Amino acid sequence: MTSSSDHKLELVRKLGGAGEIDTINYDTNPKWEDEVLRLTNGRGADVVINIAGPKALPSCLTAVGRRGTISLVGFLGGFDVDTFPDTFTPIFSKTAVLR
Repeated sequence: MTSSSDHKLELVRKLGGAGEIDTINYDTNPKWEDEVLRLTNGRGADVVINIAGPKALPSCLTAVGRRGTISLVGFLGGFDVDTFPDTFTPIFSKTAVLR
């Protein structure tokens, strides 16, 4: 899970057993997608839930694993259609789903 709040990340970690839930603070780790790949030994996440919108899609496309799913559920970063990144090639190469 990613968040900018260490407090929220600590609460999430407590939901699982020791070492069961990995968390990333994206304020202190702005290349959070690289950390996802590190934590998954290069495999990537099965599910990425994006609440930031198109602005964060390039990072999400890097973080998602093969045959993974990215759910675009919010637009906290705005919705500028002109800056929507190319998604076809990364989605096609990973056979991922963008919802």
